Amino acid sequence: MTLISISDIDKAHSKIEQRITRTPLITNESINSLTNAKVYFKLENLQQTGSFKIRGASHKISLLSEEQKDKGVVAYSSGNHGQAVACASSDHHINATIVMPKNAPKIKLENTKSYGAQIIQYDPLKENREKIGLDIAAKSNKTLIKPYDDLDIICGQGTVGKEIAEQLQDENITPDIYLCCCGGGGLIAGSSFYLKNKFSNIKNYSVEPEGFNDTQLSLQKKRIIPNATSSHSICDALLAPQPGKISFAINKLTLEGGLVVSDLEVKKTIKEIAESLKLMTEPGGAVAAAAVLSKKIDIEGKTIVVMLSGGNIDYDFFLKIIKENYE
Repeated sequence: MTLISISDIDKAHSKIEQRITRTPLITNESINSLTNAKVYFKLENLQQTGSFKIRGASHKISLLSEEQKDKGVVAYSSGNHGQAVACASSDHHINATIVMPKNAPKIKLENTKSYGAQIIQYDPLKENREKIGLDIAAKSNKTLIKPYDDLDIICGQGTVGKEIAEQLQDENITPDIYLCCCGGGGLIAGSSFYLKNKFSNIKNYSVEPEGFNDTQLSLQKKRIIPNATSSHSICDALLAPQPGKISFAINKLTLEGGLVVSDLEVKKTIKEIAESLKLMTEPGGAVAAAAVLSKKIDIEGKTIVVMLSGGNIDYDFFLKIIKENYE
């Protein structure tokens, strides 16, 4: 018995398609030459709110009752989920409280505030964001909108898989490999499930930053393995403490395995994407591309789909990365 179905994702797409952007799926001859492969990038960095997260948030909020909408919502987030919940809440005139770390990128904090959400900041080294969110929900009767471990969220994120499948089929392209970033695992759960059902021979891989390869380890051990609390990475969007129970239950069925990239490889990739694709990506949004450019698996002669999941990066940090890679 599967937790989700293709029809669940199709229904989610029909609910949110007027709210989201059908982002491009593009290839680039410079990258293809560099990798000796045919690489297609799904540009969710061009999505509303700058990441794929608006898909899941819009779907979840569209399913709330009028009573739930009146009482408001609360979400905890490193930034992109918070922006998405704030934006979707604003669409429905819902009061939103977003719990975000004190060290969240400035652009993510400012964008979340711009949608009218109340921001509660916490110290990620001393406090637990999930506990804060649960406490607020319990005290205020607000609905908690989880970032990834929720079937409605996963089905919303899975709509990007539906788009990819349709875009590939329109061009009579059969993919060999799908690479997608992975934090809590909601995006890759929904999208890999859809793609595996449309292209039975596709090999799906999660991509994570070093020190936060909990999904890779969990797939190897066939049980959920948390990250070490002492790890650090610039990929702020992918620092979930461990895979979600629901997302991992799906991912262990659809994923071939997990790949890991270093912060240095991510920085080099941000520069390469800027030069070749003329696009800005945030660190977490660039990890799948980093796995391709670093050739973490054999991709020669293959057709690869790569998720560029977000573009919310502080401009000064982006410029610093570019400058570092020219020195």
